[in-house]
Amino acid sequence: MSNDPRLQFSCQECDGSIHFSLFELNRNNKTLTCPHCQISYDFGDENLQRQLHLFANLCQQIHLSAEILSCTSVGVNVGDREVKIPYKLLLTRLNPTINLTMDGRSLTIAFRMEPTLAPIH
Repeated sequence: MSNDPRLQFSCQECDGSIHFSLFELNRNNKTLTCPHCQISYDFGDENLQRQLHLFANLCQQIHLSAEILSCTSVGVNVGDREVKIPYKLLLTRLNPTINLTMDGRSLTIAFRMEPTLAPIH
């Protein structure tokens, strides 16, 4: 996995995908422009940047921990019994997103993760 996490969100004007990395955001004056309709998004808010970094770090740690997570499971109570779901299955279905508020509007940012290749034990 790259040390430069890829994130994406849908433009609030045209619904086109905007892909970016935290590295680009840090050096490009905190502004992203939709490649489809040219609307600008200001990511200059320190709290917003902190949350994005925490989210990306969490997603990367999950990916880096795939080897040990592939040996674990999550118990879910269904009625009077517990169903254990292998974390390996959860990792293959993992679609991490974070919902943030930007200019009073909800913005869902997705982490673009490559598939986990850890072996099942």
